[in-house]
Formats: sequence, structure tokens, C-alpha cells
Amino acid sequence: MKIIVRTFAGFEEILAKEIFQITNLNPEIGKRAVYLEGNLETIYTLNLWCRLALDVLVELHHYKASNEDELYNGAYEFVWNNEFSIHETFSITSVVNSPFFNHSKYASLKIKDAIVDQFNKKIGKRPSVDRENPDHKFLVRISHDQVNLLWNTSGDSLFKRGYRTMTGIAPLNEVLAAGILNFSGWDLKRPLIDPMCGSGTFLCEALMLARNIPPTIKRKSFGFMNHKDYDHGLWEKLKAKSLQEINNNQPTIMGFDNFNEMIIASRTNINNVLPNNNCKITFKDFFDLEPPLENPMLILNPPYNVRIAQEKNHLFYEEIGSRLKHTWSGSDAWILSGDLESLKHIGLRPIRRIKLFNGPIETKLVHIPLYKGSKKDKYR
Repeated sequence: MKIIVRTFAGFEEILAKEIFQITNLNPEIGKRAVYLEGNLETIYTLNLWCRLALDVLVELHHYKASNEDELYNGAYEFVWNNEFSIHETFSITSVVNSPFFNHSKYASLKIKDAIVDQFNKKIGKRPSVDRENPDHKFLVRISHDQVNLLWNTSGDSLFKRGYRTMTGIAPLNEVLAAGILNFSGWDLKRPLIDPMCGSGTFLCEALMLARNIPPTIKRKSFGFMNHKDYDHGLWEKLKAKSLQEINNNQPTIMGFDNFNEMIIASRTNINNVLPNNNCKITFKDFFDLEPPLENPMLILNPPYNVRIAQEKNHLFYEEIGSRLKHTWSGSDAWILSGDLESLKHIGLRPIRRIKLFNGPIETKLVHIPLYKGSKKDKYR
């Protein structure tokens, strides 16, 4: 089977490395995705263990089409009742980059027509479309005259880990948080602090990483569970094996926030990941916080309110930079921000800048070492 694992732009290389570590397979790197060959066990393993994947797709059919009849006929040729039954629901989404097809919704409609027409001819009944909660999700990808029909084995996106039961106003995507931890090079031993922790996404992802907890072990459902070839015994075997691989590391992970609601949310979510963990989550404003220990790694995602005047956002970042410089020397700060203009006002020079996206929002991840004394002293 040809497998396509999708991720965020900029995550392709680290996802490929993660997949090699998980499966010992070398994926081919593409745009916002990687490609590999595998079997059912590969599919289940990727859905269970990939921290950096958004979903896992399988190619069902590939053909050429340069008009709507060819698009319809190519989809009609595929034997759809081998994939799902008349009693199950499905949805179709399309990604189109072609001079022959202008609208992704129209492409989805033609593929949908081909599927239901085939069922109607063979069985005398038509399966139902459910755009909100389908049993099966299919993706049509059209590039020029090349058409790929793909099955989404994940169902819901893999950022839905299953541990988040409380959220803030703008919760950080779990896959994005896992990727940032990967970029940071955190060695799982150095103390990790999120001084603006919100609902605790960084803390939860860090704990799972350090303890080798499978990221989706809490999830109850995946798209592959509704397929005719679903191997329940294999899935349960892989889950049982993964639980045995959880270790007893005791990483120092600390979170702080100045809203009680967020402290409650963070504690709830991290206890959902692992009850009786040793993570410390405390009510404290960042600007009153003193380093609780030496040489920590800081990960910050400062809150951003587009309704606040830009000057106030600039001032907020100036204050963050000043606090980091004068209070947190000897630390390393990794800052994720969607306010690219205000980030320039932090007053500290990053040694690394990484362009990322949090949903549709362009963000920047910057690494700022907070040296003790001068840089010259640092390298003596």
C-alpha cells in the first residue's frame, strides 16, 4: 500500500525522521507530507505513534482526467464496496491544482456521484453522505491531469490526542507543540518551563515525549476501525505493546499562568495524560516569576489579541524581552508568536528562526539563548 502522511509545512524532514524511528522505513519527503510503502501494521503504528502527523492516508486509485467525464469515469472504475458498505456514511474533500478543474467542491461532487451511482447499480441502494461525522473520509487530490483517490485512515486529525478535556480561548495545536519540542532539541533531562502555559499543551506533549507515551493512546476511534479489513486483534496487540514501552523517567516539567481557569485546565489535561505525574503547574504572572531552578529551557507562546492596539502588543513584547534578559540568564528561550511585528520588539537576537503555521496563521518560532554575562564569556 502507498501511504501518505500529512503534516504542517516545515515539519516534513522531522516527520520523516520520526517515521524512520517508529517503523525503520525511509519515507520520501514531499510538500506538507511524506510518502512510504507499508501494510496494515504500518498504518496502525503510524496512527498510534506519530506525534508530528496530521493524518495518515492510503492511495486507493490513481488515474488521469482532463475533463469531468474522465474524472467521473475514473472514480466509477474503482470497486467502492470493497472499502465500505451501503449502511455506512462517507465524505469527500478535494485538493485541486489543475487547469482542467477550477473548483474543489465540484470535483468532490463528481466523485461522490460516481460512488453512489456505482452502489446504486450494483446493490440498488445509495450510501449516505455525512459531512460532519462520516464513517469514512476520502480525499481527492488533483494535480494537473493526475487524480489520486485517498482514504483517510485516521478519521479525525491526529492532533486530537484524546487528553484535552479543557481548553483556553486559542489552544495550541498538539502536533505543532510536538514539532516545536522536536525543533528545540530538548534532551528530556533539562528542566522545561512554560511560563505562559494556557491549557497546558506544551506540558502535555513534553510529558508524553519524556515518558514515551503513545500520543493517541487515549483516542477511542480512528478511520481504519470502520474498514472491512480492520484487524481488531492486531490493533489491540500494538496498543498493548506500546503500553509496555512507557518508561519511568521523571522529567522536570513546570507550567505557570496568571489565570486560574488556565491552571485548572492545565492540571486537568496533564492528569488525563498521566495521573500522579510529577509536573508542577502554579498560578504566577510571568512578570513576577523568578527562575525556580537553574539552566531551564523556556517555551513560550505569548497570548495575542488582535483587538488590542498594535502599540500595546509591541510594549508587551518589549517587557517580555526585558524580563527574559534580566531574570532568566543562563536559560534558553524558544518563543512561538503569530504577531510577527511585535516579535521584532523583543529586543533580543535569535540564533534561529523557523517559519511555521498555526492553522491559517503564519507564525515564527525563534530560539534565543539567554547568556550569563556577555557572549564572549559564553565561549571562553
